Amino acid sequence: MSMQLNQNDSDSDKSELDRFDQLMSDDVICISDSSDFSDDGAQPSICNGLPQPELPFPDGTVKLTRMSGENKSNDCVTLTDVVQPDKLRKALLTTFVLDMDWLKPHFRADTKLVIVQSYNPNVEPQGVLQSSDGLITIVNPEFAGVKYPVMHSKIMLLFYDTYVRFVVSSANLIEIDWTVMQNAVFIQDIRFDGSQIFECTQFGSTLAQALRDLSVPEPVVKQLDHMDMSRVRVQVVTSVPTSRARTTYHASAYGMARLAQITRQMRRESAVLREINPAETDIYCYGSSMGKLSSAYLRDFYCCALGKTWGEISRHTRHAFSSQDAEKCVKVGFHTNDQGNSNKFGPISRMCIKCKMDMFTGTDFPSSSLHIIEPAVPRTLVHAKLVLMRTGAERRHGWMYLGSHNFTPGAWGWLNRQQTSLTYVNNYEFGVVIPDVCYETVFGRDSVTWCGAKIPLPFKLAWTRYKETDVPCFSD
Repeated sequence: MSMQLNQNDSDSDKSELDRFDQLMSDDVICISDSSDFSDDGAQPSICNGLPQPELPFPDGTVKLTRMSGENKSNDCVTLTDVVQPDKLRKALLTTFVLDMDWLKPHFRADTKLVIVQSYNPNVEPQGVLQSSDGLITIVNPEFAGVKYPVMHSKIMLLFYDTYVRFVVSSANLIEIDWTVMQNAVFIQDIRFDGSQIFECTQFGSTLAQALRDLSVPEPVVKQLDHMDMSRVRVQVVTSVPTSRARTTYHASAYGMARLAQITRQMRRESAVLREINPAETDIYCYGSSMGKLSSAYLRDFYCCALGKTWGEISRHTRHAFSSQDAEKCVKVGFHTNDQGNSNKFGPISRMCIKCKMDMFTGTDFPSSSLHIIEPAVPRTLVHAKLVLMRTGAERRHGWMYLGSHNFTPGAWGWLNRQQTSLTYVNNYEFGVVIPDVCYETVFGRDSVTWCGAKIPLPFKLAWTRYKETDVPCFSD
């Protein structure tokens, strides 16, 4: 595929969370011009209350990737199931790792694709690469001032005649992520009418900001105006490298600070969460990569996950909320070395589980928080990135995060202890928070539901603490 470059010119308890409501300003280059996504002749008009077309997933659903050798199931999907290539008109895709030779056969040859990818800015320039036939556009987003450039978001916007399929997952656009590693996928079908402009929602505004952060061409972003997002109930969590000031398009916070904003809003809107008891609340965090964690970091994340400050939690529990308390409340799930060695797909699967030995052996590492997960498919490894908040005496109620964020400071960020108002984040990440999730185990079987609909999980709900002889699945 011939490509041409088209480049543009371009800590104090009283305030540890309050600072993150401020908008960030920036200087990002907006890569313009993507006529592939323009709908010529559209006559926009404000429209409300029109009949909805019949959609496969109008209220959103969670699926798992179907692993090689497993039978078909309503809980699992292949990439072809997600894409529906025969009906697809055009698509926006983002990925950390891209295998174009594997990806292209999943689409018709005449389908227009815009793909945002991770890249090495020391080798490749920021900008737009386009195929000679104009059908494939590759976007290399901004990495100004980032020491470790990572574009880790996994989003799809799939355009059909009457709707757009919004997809968030933990799966890269490579074969092993859809066949030998268990990943989680959120799918929602949203009504689309190119001749109408629908009322902007909080979800739509945040999604547009996230796409602009990724340097997605503006004609693609403007397609969101023609999507009726009134039935979308999930909220977006985005991470963007914050090593320097960026544009006015940016969301008011990133990473764990953005999570705190969402959980505060959920507490205002939910009677169950409004009077949340920290003594009856646990956070279960799983990712396929584990970063440099500490007890203090777990405390920060726990506060953000509850939408409360340390002081608020301490007043509720009637003692100072400590880092040791956080180690009990935050369960960090990660595959053991034995699980890595015994998985049925061998080294190709194990290589996707990342943890450095020096991080685990560090003096500040919260080893007592580590837990073993039991995969839903025996002798496999889980690549999904999930956070489960469970509250109440039986831990039945809460919410779930699904997306690209591993449980690492690079993804979720660090709360800044200085006088500046920013959270420091290294990576581009994207995910959604699903509200009002119900967790139960009935007669030994897990039952996780959202608005009455089943949420399949890639692992059992019961996690067990690491034994003294257990160690994480270390990277080679």
